[in-house]
Amino acid sequence: MRMSSVRERRVINQRRVKEPSELRMSSQTPRVDPQQISQLNFPVFRLIGQVTSQPQQDQIIIASPTTGGEMVALTNVRTSNNSNYDIQGWYEFVCRTNDSGDAGFLVLDSVKCLLPQGEEMSVNGVVALQQLSGKFPELY
Repeated sequence: MRMSSVRERRVINQRRVKEPSELRMSSQTPRVDPQQISQLNFPVFRLIGQVTSQPQQDQIIIASPTTGGEMVALTNVRTSNNSNYDIQGWYEFVCRTNDSGDAGFLVLDSVKCLLPQGEEMSVNGVVALQQLSGKFPELY
C-alpha cells in the first residue's frame, strides 16, 4: 500500500460526516430539562446531572439543573446492577421512561463528564446546552 493512501484514509476518517442515522438518533434522544421528564413524548432521552448518592447498587440519586438554574433532585432513578458511579461526579445519562406509569426512569447508558484538574462543571453551561439541544437536535 502506498504511504499517501494511508495518510488520505486518516484525513478522511478525521473529517467523517455524520450519517443520517446518527442525526436521527440525536433528534430521537433529546437532551431534556429534568422538569420535563414527566411530560415527555419520547421513550428515550438524555439528561446531564450530578450523582449525589447511590443508596443501592441499582439506584442513584441525581441532581440536575433546570432551565432556571435550580438543581432538582431525581430520586427514583434505576441503573443496572453492576453500575458504580463517582459520588459528586457529573454524567450525561441516556435514560428510558418507566413503562409502568411510576415516577422515575432507567439509566440505559452514561458517560462521565471529565474535566481538567481544578475545573468545575458550570450549571449555567449545562442549562445553555439543554436549551441549545432543544432548538438544534442534531447537536450531540
